[in-house]
Amino acid sequence: MPPPSFSAKLDTLPATIDLFRAHDVDPLAETLAAGFGRHALAVGSGGSTIAAEYLARCRDSLGLGPTTIQTPMRVVLDAHDLRGTDVWLFSAGGDNADVLAAAQAAIDRLAGSLNIVTRNPKGAAVGIVSGGGGTTHLVPVAETKDGYLATHSLLSSVSALLLASDAASGDPRGRGILLDALVSRLLAMRDPGTRAALLETVSGLSRHHTLIVVSDPLLLPLAVLLDTSIWEASLCHVQTTDFRNFAHGRHAWMHHRSKETILLALTGIESRPIWSAIERVLPENPRRLVLDHGAGGRLDNALAIVDGLGLVEAIGITVGIDPGKPGIGEFGRLVYEDRSLADLAGALPSRIRHKRSVVTRMDTGEHGGVPLHEIWRDRLEALAAADIGGAVFDYDGTLVTTEGRWQPPTRPIVDELVRLHYSGLRIGIATGRGGSAGEDLRKVLPPEILPSILIGYYNGGHLRTADVDLKDEPPTADPAIVATAKWLDERPDLFLEKKFKAGAIQITVDIDKLRHGYRFPLDLADCPPVSAGLVRITASGHSYDIVPARSGKLAVVEALESALPPGSAVLRFGDSGSRSGNDNALLSHPFGISVGEICGTPNGSWSLFGSDPTGLDALLKILHALVPSESGSIRLDVASLGFDKVRATST
Repeated sequence: MPPPSFSAKLDTLPATIDLFRAHDVDPLAETLAAGFGRHALAVGSGGSTIAAEYLARCRDSLGLGPTTIQTPMRVVLDAHDLRGTDVWLFSAGGDNADVLAAAQAAIDRLAGSLNIVTRNPKGAAVGIVSGGGGTTHLVPVAETKDGYLATHSLLSSVSALLLASDAASGDPRGRGILLDALVSRLLAMRDPGTRAALLETVSGLSRHHTLIVVSDPLLLPLAVLLDTSIWEASLCHVQTTDFRNFAHGRHAWMHHRSKETILLALTGIESRPIWSAIERVLPENPRRLVLDHGAGGRLDNALAIVDGLGLVEAIGITVGIDPGKPGIGEFGRLVYEDRSLADLAGALPSRIRHKRSVVTRMDTGEHGGVPLHEIWRDRLEALAAADIGGAVFDYDGTLVTTEGRWQPPTRPIVDELVRLHYSGLRIGIATGRGGSAGEDLRKVLPPEILPSILIGYYNGGHLRTADVDLKDEPPTADPAIVATAKWLDERPDLFLEKKFKAGAIQITVDIDKLRHGYRFPLDLADCPPVSAGLVRITASGHSYDIVPARSGKLAVVEALESALPPGSAVLRFGDSGSRSGNDNALLSHPFGISVGEICGTPNGSWSLFGSDPTGLDALLKILHALVPSESGSIRLDVASLGFDKVRATST
């Protein structure tokens, strides 16, 4: 009778170790060392999680920094970006849909660096990682048909990390010593006497027992191997925890089911006293086993993984299940091959993740049951189909940078505005400024087009064409603004430097002049015109504007729409699209496009590009894509923005 397939795989593992005697691990060592002081995210499913845990142990032993272990699904669904994080993917074949999803999500979440450790150079995930500027670390295996628990791939990944970490340590023990230790432990594990002793150790274990693995945290790779392998091969019930977490209630299971439970303790030098204190007070049942692996270092853990494979074999023989061929239902294959996570990752490129992160931060739950990628699709389709007759632009932060707001718009911006004007686009400006915006525009725009450009000064409170100097046509003073300015004059406690600009229909307060800039809207709650709803407060990147409640940048949009043929669309551009921003109302529309901040409402303000590019770079990219249409109006050439490129996870 042939040996079980799992046993046959274990017999050939020394051949994989021997491949490392000539394998170059220097690139892997250099990549590990480059992660000094950085956070790492190690990603794996099933058996690959063991390698991910081993990476964490290697990084910790080298003092590189913290490592988080996650599944691919967590990588896809988390909202924050991964700048400054080194992402490590582990996958034997590099072809399963979940690792493809994780690779794409890591790229779209702007991972600081991306690495994949795999035995398969032709894996689809390798293509995604390479396309995203990442690095592939190929590990050799003696048998590419790896079996159900992927033993050769696991030991190859662990060996590669062991040797690379040794090389990166600054005080290497040497390749030969480490490989000889692994081979020696493998041969000892296959020794008939050792195998017989292991079988004796787990004798009496049945499929109905619960194996509770209590572990030193420094031996997590072994704990995860046992949990993963025993569960995936359906050998018996298994639970894993550390010694002290076991003390917080996990012991109750044994109290009620002591005869059906076996306790396996994974101890090390520092955790032995903790286990001893627990063991002293345990009742006679349950039965317990102890495996000790020294200091829990890199080599200790690599050897522990070898021992763990031998223990899995012994448990399989005892309960009558071959861990290499445990038998799975057809539904299991279908579950494994399902591509829904890859499809979701493909639907969440960085521009949608940018919106998603802000929606998540607000935590309002206001999705209305519609996924963000569907809202994005509908908005993009509406933009692509629109007959565009006009465009309204915020000024500071949109047509000029916030830092450069005291200078006129740059030549590239001016050239695009002039081109679009002569292509038939009606142009409006909606600004929180007073007459200075018009003065700057008159310096750079051709005089003949100024009378056709509408400017909504003071956040839309005073509409005039660009050729009009406000010194000649100033706005009429609003009583509520006058009263608010008087109230502020009487509140020096609000200011570091009592200085604000009060005009006829707007008050502008520089944020850096306030004692508590972040709470200024709350401080104004007691101001009578504010509490009466006669004025409202909006924020930009550098100031607060207080304007009459009836004022708004949408007045510029409405004025343009009234002069255009029915059905003509007016695009709206701004940079302060957050809920309190002075462009929020302007941009919370299917034709609103932010080149800066966005809001947390799914149907509110969006950016076309996500967090990059922004500002003038984003605006210029969109303006270049506004081209004459066959109907004589303007259309947005969406294809030129690159949004219809095939996503890697959809191939």
